Amino acid sequence: MNHLIDTALWDRAGRATPVRYHPVEIRLVEPVEIAEGIILLRLPLPFALDHINVYLLDEPDGWTLVDCGLDTRKSREAWESVLRSPLVAGRRIRRIVVTHHHPDHIGLGGWLSRCFDAPLSMTGGELAVAGRYADPNRDVVAERSEFWREHGLPAEVATELMERMPRYSRHVHELPSEVDLIDSDAPLSLGGRTWKAVIGRGHSPEHLSLFDAADDILLGGDQVLPEITPNIGVWPGGDQNPLRSYLDSLNGFEKLGDDPLLLPSHKQPLRGLHGRVDEIRQHHEERLRQVLESCSEPMTCYELLNALFGRPLRNEEIGFGLGEGVAHLNFLESEGVVDSSVDKQGARHFAVRRA
Repeated sequence: MNHLIDTALWDRAGRATPVRYHPVEIRLVEPVEIAEGIILLRLPLPFALDHINVYLLDEPDGWTLVDCGLDTRKSREAWESVLRSPLVAGRRIRRIVVTHHHPDHIGLGGWLSRCFDAPLSMTGGELAVAGRYADPNRDVVAERSEFWREHGLPAEVATELMERMPRYSRHVHELPSEVDLIDSDAPLSLGGRTWKAVIGRGHSPEHLSLFDAADDILLGGDQVLPEITPNIGVWPGGDQNPLRSYLDSLNGFEKLGDDPLLLPSHKQPLRGLHGRVDEIRQHHEERLRQVLESCSEPMTCYELLNALFGRPLRNEEIGFGLGEGVAHLNFLESEGVVDSSVDKQGARHFAVRRA
């Protein structure tokens, strides 16, 4: 059977080492040194995915922080506790680096920047999206309603989703008036190490990961995650083929180091980055086949969600699920495997292309 995803990099004569999880025990709000001069800190999130890993890099005069956590009362209390802990206490945060614009990563960036008078850095693509999402004049209701209608979401479900959806600014503190833009072509000197900026796409427009070639360490953000896959979704005004962008980005991660230590934003650190990349590709291959098997006749993305996820989604899951479903359908359409058409009500239907 032919692959739907290009497998040119899959056959590496055994280069893809198996995934092995780091044995370190990680507890919420208890910093732990995961590599020399790198402190892993797990902060709480009020979601099904209930934590984020952020990293403190040891500097002569304090810390560089990579990612910040969500702006919630619990997260602020967690930071206040951490800054009194023996491993961290007595030293200031001197610089903040944000991997991407999602609230769990950037949320407390502005607050911490103001607390410590620390400059905040991120890529230009991520800053632009953060600014657009934080714009109080942005008509989120109109954007989302049109997108949901196009992909078959019933009006009553759309209304419930809109009532549940918090504004971006609810969990993202106002950013500093000046944000340093990261030049992805220039090495970054952080925590006594020289890091290469590795840009990923698909999960977000210009996601920053950091690779230390000398010690084979990757601060991966959300681009490559253990156990779970990052959400790859279509959103109004964003990349309309993010799965293609994401899979293309994985090619660059597959070329990093021999067997890097992956320090991810969620779940457990691991060795076996290249093997994990293969697992993620296989996951999307299976998802694409599930979609194809289910759309022999024209169907909206909403009608295909059960097939895509293998179970009915709860209403609170449908927003992300729909974005991910459209991403897979748009990928298949770009590959010439499915066609789409719009009915008189403006709903888009997808079906396998007839020979």
